[in-house]
Formats: sequence, C-alpha cells, structure tokens
Amino acid sequence: ANPEMKLVRVLWLLMPVVLVYVSGINTEENQDHCLLDSSDDESPSDHSCKTEEIIPSGVSLIQRLHGKYPEKLTVPRSTNVHISVKSTSAYHKPRLSLLLLTWLQTIEPEQVHIITDGVDGWSKEAAQLGFHVVQSNCERTHNREALCCKSGFEYNEFYSEKESGNGYSWYCHFDDDMYVNVGALVDTLAKYKPDRDRLYLGKLSVGHEYKVQSNERFLRQFPNHKTSYYRFGTGAAYCISSSLMKELEPYLRGPKRFVETCKAIGEPDDVTLGALIGAVLGYELTVVPLINTHYNYLPSIDSNSLVDQITISFGQLDMMGQSPLKNVIMIPNAQFSEEDDPTRFLSYHCLLHPMVPWCARSLYYCLVYPMTSWCKIT
Repeated sequence: ANPEMKLVRVLWLLMPVVLVYVSGINTEENQDHCLLDSSDDESPSDHSCKTEEIIPSGVSLIQRLHGKYPEKLTVPRSTNVHISVKSTSAYHKPRLSLLLLTWLQTIEPEQVHIITDGVDGWSKEAAQLGFHVVQSNCERTHNREALCCKSGFEYNEFYSEKESGNGYSWYCHFDDDMYVNVGALVDTLAKYKPDRDRLYLGKLSVGHEYKVQSNERFLRQFPNHKTSYYRFGTGAAYCISSSLMKELEPYLRGPKRFVETCKAIGEPDDVTLGALIGAVLGYELTVVPLINTHYNYLPSIDSNSLVDQITISFGQLDMMGQSPLKNVIMIPNAQFSEEDDPTRFLSYHCLLHPMVPWCARSLYYCLVYPMTSWCKIT
C-alpha cells in the first residue's frame, strides 16, 4: 500500500473505541445542520443530507451531520481524470444522495459529469454543489437503446471537455452503485502512460471471449475490423486512456452516433465498447483486480486490503433458485451496523477517511469540540 493508505490504516487503528453520547442542545450552531430523521420530503431543498433509503429514520448513530455536507477531502493529483457517473432519476434518492455524502466529496466537482434522465431535488442539489449534471432525455428504461443513448451522452461530455481545452488524460466511467476510492484510482492510473498507450482498464464481465455478429451491417460499417473475437469489461467501472479515446472518437462521439454503433454491433453499451476496442481496433482489455462490482463476491475481499481497492459496490447475488444472497463488503469493527448502513458505503468512507466529522465521534474529538452537533447524540 502507498504511504497515504498506510497512514489511513494507522489512524483507523488509533481511533478510540469509546464514543461520547452527549445530550443534544439546540444551539444556534445546530440549526443549520440537517436532521436525517426530520422529514419524508422527496426533495433535499430543506433536508439536504437526508438519505433514508440508506439510513432508516430514527437511527441515533448519525442524527446530525456537520453543515450541508462534510468539508472537502479532495484527493491530490486527480485532476487529469474525467469522471462520468451514469444514473437515473429513480435512483437519485437512494444512490446519488449517498454518493454526494461519500466519495464525491473527495474529488473536484468540475471533474465529475453525472449523466441522468430526469430533474428532481437531488439532481439540482448536485448541480448546486458544482457537479456537471447532464439531462440525457433518453428513455428511462434498461433496454439496449436507452443504455447506449445515455453512454453516448457520457462520451460526448468527454470530447466536448477536451475540445474546450481541458487536458484530461483519462476517461473513467462508474455506475451510481459504485464507491470510488479516488486515491487508489489515481495511484493505479499513475502507473500507465495514457497519452502514448491505448489502454482499456477494467474487470472482465465474462470469462470467455465473445465473437462479433458478422452480419451485413457490421461488415459494412467495420470492413477493416482486426479480429472477430474480443473480451470486454463490465460496464459498471472502467477507464480508457486519452490516446484510445481519440481513436474511438468516430464511433463514440454524439449520442445518436453511439446508438447507431450499438445497433451495428447488435449489443448493449458495455459489450459494444468492448467490441469496438477489441474486435474493430484490436486492443486488449487490461484487467485490474482492484476494481470490484456487484458481479463479484464482495464478502471475499480481504479486510486488510479494503483500503487498496479502487471500487466497491453492493447488491444481491442470484443463488440459482434459492433466496438471493446479500452482496456487500465485510468491514471488521465497522463504524455503522448493517441495519444502519446496508450498502456499507458509509462505513467504508469512514475507514478511508476517519476524520470526517460524522465518522470521528471519538472521545478525543468530542473532548476537543464538545459543542459540535455530531457529539450530541440523543
């Protein structure tokens, strides 16, 4: 692990296990703090920290957060990465709200482009915080055309930014059910030469090679394709170097163009991207084991290596006719219970950043700052 991650481990081990529960007093300082159990309103306009879908109402562990959101924890040296997050309005409340509270606090908002399909209080909140929120006007479904449409908007944002003079060396995509450890991401990307090498970093979606559908339309659009076989990464998390993005531009730029590319290849967005890179252009996927998605068995991640992972996720695993198995990481001595933190994103954020105010309810912190609201657990 790098020195920064080692420091995180040391800080975590030194965190006192004794929590101070001080009676809450409504001071002038507290009145600006958002209460997680104060409202059922869908909009964050008067309740900006509300995450009931993640933290059930009435939970005493984090009834108050410091200010609207925690102070910035921006990871240095991450400014050359264009981050794209794909979401949908149906998941703004349970997912986007959680990302705004955790890992999106660790990166500059202007680097992040949230591609979605509807306007509500949460998308407005993200925009007010400085994130690029792009309304795709794509269908709010999970079919092939809708997914390709939204991905087209994602890629178009990257090319528009490059055209405007932003010198991004990487394009990285993450779904809204992913927690991104930005420090680990930056350290991994630093090992490569993105301006020179055509790089496609990710996690294998399936273990075997795919064969392109060599129909008339494919052959007409890609007469000079390099091979008929390719491997592709899961669409939940991947990064592409700027040099490869430049080569992909004729196929990716513009939502309508990428939809047409998907139709020619006859696959959804992630498979289409893999076919373009592998079959059409002839480049291999570089497998990065530290990328984890809900397709992986997350409880198997060694707790000693959690701080080194680039991404984690959450979900359920289909058990072939049996009850689905909850699929989340295991954190020893986690900050919050599974009932309070079912995705484990909050506890994982505290593992990486233990001095975030709503994580650092330690004896030392509350003795030094006894009047801060997160020390006043009722």
